[in-house]
Amino acid sequence: MSTDKVHKVDADKGHETQHDEYADVERKGSDASESPHHHSSRPDVDEGFDPAFLKATIRKVDWRLIPVLTAMYCVSLIDRTNLSLARQGNNMHMDKELGTNIGNRYSIITLTFFVPYIIFEIPSQIGLRKFGARWWLGSATTLWGVVMIGMGLAQNWQTLAALRAILGLFESALFPGAAFLISCWYPRKEMAVRNSCFYIFAALIGSACSPLGYTFTLMHGLGGYSGWAWVFIMFGIITVIVGILAFLFIVDFPDRSTFITDEQKQLILTRIQRDREDSVPDPVTLAKIGHHLCDWKIWLYGYFLMSTTVASYSLAYFLPVILGTMGFSNVETMLLGTPTHIYALIPCLGSAWVADKYRNMRAAVIMFNALVCIIGTCVYSQLPISQKGLRYFGVFLAVGGCNANVPLVVSWSQTAIRSQSKRAVTAAVVVAFGGIGGILASVMFMQKEAKRGYPTGVFFTIGVNAGTVIMAFLLSVFYRYQNRRADRGEVVLEGADDFRYQS
Repeated sequence: MSTDKVHKVDADKGHETQHDEYADVERKGSDASESPHHHSSRPDVDEGFDPAFLKATIRKVDWRLIPVLTAMYCVSLIDRTNLSLARQGNNMHMDKELGTNIGNRYSIITLTFFVPYIIFEIPSQIGLRKFGARWWLGSATTLWGVVMIGMGLAQNWQTLAALRAILGLFESALFPGAAFLISCWYPRKEMAVRNSCFYIFAALIGSACSPLGYTFTLMHGLGGYSGWAWVFIMFGIITVIVGILAFLFIVDFPDRSTFITDEQKQLILTRIQRDREDSVPDPVTLAKIGHHLCDWKIWLYGYFLMSTTVASYSLAYFLPVILGTMGFSNVETMLLGTPTHIYALIPCLGSAWVADKYRNMRAAVIMFNALVCIIGTCVYSQLPISQKGLRYFGVFLAVGGCNANVPLVVSWSQTAIRSQSKRAVTAAVVVAFGGIGGILASVMFMQKEAKRGYPTGVFFTIGVNAGTVIMAFLLSVFYRYQNRRADRGEVVLEGADDFRYQS
């Protein structure tokens, strides 16, 4: 491939400006994200690149980055949510052995995961950039696999709760790390689809593992361990294997990557620079963290993710019980979650495509999915028991709406900022609020209300998602107002003259 295929083509500058532009980017160093830029005639991210070479490069990155992140997030979702599978197996044998059905013990066990998961989000981002994705994410995955095996050996509910907390510590590295890594490889117009692919395929595969979890419960008595213990042990072994594979296959940040050529690396970095002028990494320092945390938009995106994860976690943790209240058998409650996640592919990937294709509809698709989640929650929870089929259909709507919004919120937050340090902090804060959603789901869906279909949790889910609809609309209006002000030269957005919000 000749070098001129990756050179920028400007009508008045010819073919030899790409190397100069990238050299200029390098000269700006770590302060690049903090200095105003003035590239009013900056070209489109793909302008001047050989189409075949561009397509081949993007596909190469896609196939090396997305599948391994999907596999890692898949075992992450399985390991944080298989508690319900273990509990339902063998006629609630875990309740009998560990007493997890007494008082709020089960809710406490689910909740302990999220405390360290939230606390260590930002520190995990610092470690990710310092040690690299291969070592940081690969080690975290392997270690929480070991913790999962330990959960299968737990002799009491207190040990199970403590190990769940350690699980949250190690898992805190993955989701914000993956979101940050994706944002460093792709321009804003490609973020939603990539985030959605890695998230929803992981969720789908994870849900499809419910039948696998059921087969593990059939190992009851083997080696002296109960069926619930084998669920944790076998899934832990699978996670350790995935962690080892991550050491071999995960890719690092573009400036450190070795699986692409120098020309391809230059293409990737040029697209990022043209899109938002932050291709050069700037270190994450305490001062920058404090500065970035003062941006109110980050916290609003955190609320959006919290509202949708209240729904997604509650369905992950309590769906077997919810299905049981509809009249399904014990085996059916363990198997009927998978079809809902297969359906979720449609709204998740469809919404992501619309958000990336029509970049000023990001708020609209999030509002739509939140409304669908609200409708689905009302249907599965409020219809009469006799309407078994319709109530199950409501689960489809709720699962599709909330799971579609998780990657959309994460990607929208990444399109509204500049600088790699802010990108890392934003990913950590937003995903941490997703963890808060998990805590709220654990608290609001109370054991004492299980037989009545968790009314407190249901109405709380409806309320917080209604808040997302309202505030996403207001944020979109604000972005459009700010963009008009920037067009008139009244304000500079995110420190760059050409930067515009995608509403």
